[in-house]
Amino acid sequence: MRRSKRVFSLRSRLFVLIVVPLIFVALASSVVLYWNARNMSGTLYDDTLKVVAHAVSREVVLTKGDLVAQDLLDSLVGALGDPIYYQVRAADGHFVTGHSDAPVPANEVEVPGGTPVFFDAEYHDRPVRVVVLREFIADLDFDGWTTVTIWQTVYQRQALSMSLLGQSMANLLLMVAAAAALVWFGINRGLAPLTDLRSAVALRSATELHPIRRPVPPEVAPLVQTINSLFERLGYELDRRNAFISNAAHQLRNPVAAIQAQAESAITASSQDAHMERLHDLSESARRLSRMSHQLLNFDVAAETKCANLTMSSDLRDLVAAVARRHVPRALKGHVDIELEAGDDPLPVQGNRIMLEEAVDNLIDNALKYGCSAGQKLRISVQCDGDDAVLTVTDSGPGIPLEDIERVFGRFVRLREDGDGCGLGLSIVRAIASSAGGQVGFLPSAVGCTVRLALPMALDTRSPTGADSASRDLYHSS
Repeated sequence: MRRSKRVFSLRSRLFVLIVVPLIFVALASSVVLYWNARNMSGTLYDDTLKVVAHAVSREVVLTKGDLVAQDLLDSLVGALGDPIYYQVRAADGHFVTGHSDAPVPANEVEVPGGTPVFFDAEYHDRPVRVVVLREFIADLDFDGWTTVTIWQTVYQRQALSMSLLGQSMANLLLMVAAAAALVWFGINRGLAPLTDLRSAVALRSATELHPIRRPVPPEVAPLVQTINSLFERLGYELDRRNAFISNAAHQLRNPVAAIQAQAESAITASSQDAHMERLHDLSESARRLSRMSHQLLNFDVAAETKCANLTMSSDLRDLVAAVARRHVPRALKGHVDIELEAGDDPLPVQGNRIMLEEAVDNLIDNALKYGCSAGQKLRISVQCDGDDAVLTVTDSGPGIPLEDIERVFGRFVRLREDGDGCGLGLSIVRAIASSAGGQVGFLPSAVGCTVRLALPMALDTRSPTGADSASRDLYHSS
């Protein structure tokens, strides 16, 4: 089983992203401080060694080569902390006083007169710091350049470096801890608007989708706008669903009640002929209810989904011919001729073929049901009009009054109460045309009714001058 990836809170992520770099900066600063402390302590001790070298030189000259007084050595050791060793050699290189085994540098070092030379070495397996100083002394016993070598162990200077480093580290740790506390406090204060936003969203329910109007920082404003847009879409969808359920319940109530009454009547029929007549009425009512349920579901699907599908296209000529062919038996039964006019060039349109077939089926069904009687003709035309593929369905019926042109596209609107329709056919056509980017409307007609369905053709087949072609006048379009 795949383990879910752990997601840290925004507060923790901000804290880590801010404090961790501070810790690395503090560590880098500690390294720099260590080197500074080491150089500082080394400089201080080296300067002290140079002073000691001068002091030893003067003391030896004054005592005519005797050892340095113990009191002076004790005071120097007490001041510096580490033992001090010395050696004095005359101008000719002869040993005068001090320790005869003075450390020597690893490489040959030239000692100029009057300038001290420092180097690191080992003395009795202990690290020491050595200074060599040549001074010109005009004296009967020390006439010339006298060489004074002073060396001292480095433990105290190392301890001083670590002490300075420890103090610096303590200060840095206190600063990082204070910064971390201030950052945590600042993050909590800075994220307070998000907490308020969470409370505002939590107050919303399925029936309360009002937009959030609380003041938020500019960085969160786009998120709030998106949430409000979502609330608006959800509210619209809920209203549409509630309206659909209400209308469906209202429209289905009477057919269901009629089926129940006819079924009870068939059970209590007194004769076989009456029984068969009730069963025939029951079958017709069930057929009407099935048709109404089918239309209701198609209307809901057409209103909810987008018909356009840029990855698929259908030839409107073949689509209309296939749908019209299904209505031929019904037309022959009613003695109605169906005339289909279509060019030779394909008219590809983008969209869901099933929904487009449903729209064409509703137009032909309405024309046969309300606009054609025995001996009349139903004309179906498919042609190109600029960038659109246009389907026109013309019947020879009574037509639609001008004042009802807009109303017939509403849901559950029937101009003739004696029909068996449910008043959703044109509503479905309008929803499908709108979702496919097209339009549907009525053309002016002296006789009968002419419905025009225009759908945009596939982009690679549009005419370059199609945008300049004149569109026909419509009583209604959507």
